[in-house]
Amino acid sequence: MFAALFGGLVFSQSAEFTQQYLQRLGGATDEMRAVVEQFETSARASDLSPDEAIGRLKQNSDEVAARQGTDAETNRERYGDLERRYDALRSTTPLFRPFEIVADPDWTIAERAAGDYRPAIPATGDGVLLALGGFIFGWWCGAGVHGAATMRKRRKSRAGVTDGEDEILQ
Repeated sequence: MFAALFGGLVFSQSAEFTQQYLQRLGGATDEMRAVVEQFETSARASDLSPDEAIGRLKQNSDEVAARQGTDAETNRERYGDLERRYDALRSTTPLFRPFEIVADPDWTIAERAAGDYRPAIPATGDGVLLALGGFIFGWWCGAGVHGAATMRKRRKSRAGVTDGEDEILQ
Protein backbone atom coordinates (compact mmCIF):
# COMPACT_ATOMS: atom_id res chain seq x y z
CA MET A 1 0.00 0.00 0.00
CA PHE A 2 2.89 2.35 0.81
CA ALA A 3 4.38 1.83 -2.66
CA ALA A 4 1.02 2.63 -4.26
CA LEU A 5 0.61 5.86 -2.29
CA PHE A 6 4.20 6.85 -2.97
CA GLY A 7 3.80 6.15 -6.70
CA GLY A 8 0.59 8.16 -6.83
CA LEU A 9 2.24 11.08 -5.04
CA VAL A 10 5.32 11.13 -7.27
CA PHE A 11 3.38 10.81 -10.51
CA SER A 12 0.83 13.44 -9.48
CA GLN A 13 3.60 15.92 -8.75
CA SER A 14 5.21 15.26 -12.12
CA ALA A 15 2.38 17.21 -13.75
CA GLU A 16 3.04 20.25 -11.53
CA PHE A 17 6.80 20.04 -12.01
CA THR A 18 6.26 19.80 -15.77
CA GLN A 19 4.16 22.96 -15.72
CA GLN A 20 6.82 24.86 -13.77
CA TYR A 21 9.58 23.52 -16.04
CA LEU A 22 7.58 24.49 -19.15
CA GLN A 23 7.13 28.04 -17.87
CA ARG A 24 10.85 28.40 -17.16
CA LEU A 25 11.76 26.88 -20.51
CA GLY A 26 9.41 29.27 -22.32
CA GLY A 27 10.86 32.27 -20.48
CA ALA A 28 14.43 31.21 -21.24
CA THR A 29 13.52 30.69 -24.89
CA ASP A 30 11.93 34.14 -25.13
CA GLU A 31 14.95 35.85 -23.56
CA MET A 32 17.44 33.99 -25.72
CA ARG A 33 15.37 34.81 -28.80
CA ALA A 34 15.68 38.53 -27.95
CA VAL A 35 19.47 38.24 -27.64
CA VAL A 36 19.83 36.35 -30.93
CA GLU A 37 17.47 38.65 -32.82
CA GLN A 38 19.36 41.71 -31.58
CA PHE A 39 22.63 40.24 -32.85
CA GLU A 40 21.08 39.31 -36.19
CA THR A 41 19.63 42.81 -36.59
CA SER A 42 23.07 44.31 -35.92
CA ALA A 43 24.63 41.96 -38.46
CA ARG A 44 22.08 42.87 -41.13
CA ALA A 45 22.58 46.59 -40.43
CA SER A 46 26.22 46.00 -41.44
CA ASP A 47 25.11 44.09 -44.56
CA LEU A 48 26.28 40.78 -43.10
CA SER A 49 24.54 37.50 -42.50
CA PRO A 50 24.66 36.32 -38.87
CA ASP A 51 27.19 33.64 -39.83
CA GLU A 52 29.40 36.20 -41.59
CA ALA A 53 29.24 38.51 -38.57
CA ILE A 54 30.19 35.67 -36.22
CA GLY A 55 33.07 34.68 -38.49
CA ARG A 56 34.34 38.25 -38.67
CA LEU A 57 34.18 38.65 -34.92
CA LYS A 58 35.92 35.34 -34.22
CA GLN A 59 38.76 36.25 -36.60
CA ASN A 60 39.24 39.66 -35.05
CA SER A 61 42.65 40.25 -33.49
CA ASP A 62 41.00 42.01 -30.55
CA GLU A 63 40.46 39.32 -27.91
CA VAL A 64 37.23 40.89 -26.65
CA ALA A 65 35.72 41.02 -30.15
CA ALA A 66 36.82 37.44 -30.86
CA ARG A 67 35.18 36.32 -27.63
CA GLN A 68 31.98 38.14 -28.64
CA GLY A 69 31.93 36.05 -31.83
CA THR A 70 32.23 32.84 -29.85
CA ASP A 71 29.53 34.05 -27.44
CA ALA A 72 27.18 34.93 -30.31
CA GLU A 73 27.69 31.47 -31.80
CA THR A 74 27.02 29.84 -28.42
CA ASN A 75 23.89 31.97 -27.95
CA ARG A 76 22.51 30.90 -31.32
CA GLU A 77 23.12 27.23 -30.48
CA ARG A 78 21.56 27.64 -27.03
CA TYR A 79 18.52 29.36 -28.52
CA GLY A 80 18.11 26.51 -31.04
CA ASP A 81 18.25 23.92 -28.26
CA LEU A 82 15.79 25.82 -26.05
CA GLU A 83 13.34 26.39 -28.89
CA ARG A 84 13.51 22.74 -29.97
CA ARG A 85 12.81 21.50 -26.43
CA TYR A 86 10.05 24.05 -25.88
CA ASP A 87 8.31 23.18 -29.16
CA ALA A 88 8.63 19.44 -28.46
CA LEU A 89 7.20 19.83 -24.97
CA ARG A 90 4.31 22.05 -26.08
CA SER A 91 3.40 19.69 -28.92
CA THR A 92 3.32 16.69 -26.57
CA THR A 93 0.01 15.76 -24.95
CA PRO A 94 0.08 17.08 -21.34
CA LEU A 95 -0.25 13.54 -19.98
CA PHE A 96 3.05 12.55 -21.62
CA ARG A 97 5.02 15.77 -20.98
CA PRO A 98 6.80 14.43 -17.88
CA PHE A 99 8.19 11.61 -20.00
CA GLU A 100 9.30 14.10 -22.69
CA ILE A 101 11.28 16.00 -20.06
CA VAL A 102 12.92 12.80 -18.85
CA ALA A 103 13.85 11.91 -22.44
CA ASP A 104 15.46 15.29 -23.25
CA PRO A 105 15.94 17.55 -20.23
CA ASP A 106 17.62 20.93 -20.10
CA TRP A 107 19.49 20.30 -16.88
CA THR A 108 20.06 23.95 -16.04
CA ILE A 109 16.36 24.73 -16.23
CA ALA A 110 15.36 21.47 -14.53
CA GLU A 111 17.68 22.17 -11.59
CA ARG A 112 16.31 25.69 -11.17
CA ALA A 113 12.72 24.46 -11.43
CA ALA A 114 13.45 21.74 -8.86
CA GLY A 115 15.07 24.27 -6.53
CA ASP A 116 11.98 26.50 -6.56
CA TYR A 117 9.45 23.67 -6.82
CA ARG A 118 6.44 23.69 -4.53
CA PRO A 119 4.09 20.69 -4.45
CA ALA A 120 0.51 21.18 -5.58
CA ILE A 121 -2.68 19.15 -5.64
CA PRO A 122 -3.31 17.93 -9.19
CA ALA A 123 -6.38 19.75 -10.47
CA THR A 124 -6.01 19.05 -14.17
CA GLY A 125 -7.12 15.92 -15.96
CA ASP A 126 -3.57 14.90 -16.79
CA GLY A 127 -2.51 15.45 -13.16
CA VAL A 128 -5.28 13.20 -11.88
CA LEU A 129 -4.51 10.53 -14.51
CA LEU A 130 -0.82 10.64 -13.67
CA ALA A 131 -1.64 10.27 -9.97
CA LEU A 132 -3.86 7.28 -10.72
CA GLY A 133 -1.24 5.75 -13.00
CA GLY A 134 1.43 6.23 -10.34
CA PHE A 135 -0.82 4.65 -7.72
CA ILE A 136 -1.40 1.60 -9.93
CA PHE A 137 2.30 1.36 -10.83
CA GLY A 138 3.24 1.62 -7.14
CA TRP A 139 0.66 -0.99 -6.22
CA TRP A 140 2.05 -3.30 -8.90
CA CYS A 141 5.65 -2.79 -7.71
CA GLY A 142 4.69 -3.24 -4.06
CA ALA A 143 2.73 -6.39 -4.83
CA GLY A 144 5.69 -7.80 -6.73
CA VAL A 145 8.09 -7.17 -3.85
CA HIS A 146 5.61 -8.55 -1.33
CA GLY A 147 4.99 -11.61 -3.50
CA ALA A 148 8.71 -12.28 -3.86
CA ALA A 149 9.26 -12.00 -0.11
CA THR A 150 6.30 -14.33 0.59
CA MET A 151 7.64 -16.92 -1.87
CA ARG A 152 11.05 -16.84 -0.22
CA LYS A 153 9.51 -17.42 3.22
CA ARG A 154 7.44 -20.34 1.86
CA ARG A 155 10.50 -21.96 0.29
CA LYS A 156 12.46 -21.62 3.51
CA SER A 157 9.63 -23.07 5.60
CA ARG A 158 9.18 -26.03 3.20
CA ALA A 159 12.92 -26.72 3.33
CA GLY A 160 12.90 -26.45 7.13
CA VAL A 161 15.42 -23.59 7.10
CA THR A 162 15.15 -20.98 9.85
CA ASP A 163 16.30 -17.37 9.48
CA GLY A 164 19.52 -18.04 11.44
CA GLU A 165 20.37 -21.10 9.33
CA ASP A 166 19.63 -19.13 6.15
CA GLU A 167 22.21 -16.50 7.11
CA ILE A 168 24.81 -19.21 7.72
CA LEU A 169 24.03 -20.88 4.38
CA GLN A 170 24.51 -17.62 2.51
